Amino acid sequence: MKRKLLVMAMLCLWFVGAQAQEEDKLSRLMSEREQLVLEYQYYKQQNSSFWGTQSKKDLINIIETLKKIINTDSELIAAVKENSIRQIATSTVQSNRQGKLTIEDQRNFENQISSLKGEVKTLQSTLKKRERAVIDLESQLKATYDVKYGKDKVISVLAVTSFILLLYAVFLQVRLNNSKSKARKKKKV
Repeated sequence: MKRKLLVMAMLCLWFVGAQAQEEDKLSRLMSEREQLVLEYQYYKQQNSSFWGTQSKKDLINIIETLKKIINTDSELIAAVKENSIRQIATSTVQSNRQGKLTIEDQRNFENQISSLKGEVKTLQSTLKKRERAVIDLESQLKATYDVKYGKDKVISVLAVTSFILLLYAVFLQVRLNNSKSKARKKKKV
């Protein structure tokens, strides 16, 4: 008899401890989700690219944060489901009420998850468009650099050629002057 009472007391204590742990898990997940939402809002406001818009890194941070929010929401859904199953076991009346609330919460979470997934897809397509734009701009920059470098090269070659022709003209002038002076000296002699 004492053994049965002792076993019953142990089971009751275990059940109460499990409920307390579940409530701690839910509150921890909710606070973690709130932190992630604040982080998402922070990254959403970042405009650190050259043009004053969101950079590739900003978009990647937003996507990663949204993925973390989705994972936390999934854990929340799982925790809510576990909590509702435990409450169903304790009371039939509470289980009916809690079942309705859980279904509503689940619908809300699923709606949030689907909207976040849509936003992730939108951000990924925006990221791809920006990557394409960056590639186009880089190719334009390279083409402009090649044209400028080609012109500079032609100018340099022409300048060197002009300098050589000038030196050659000076050399010929000096030679002509020397030959005229030798011709005059020969006439005088």
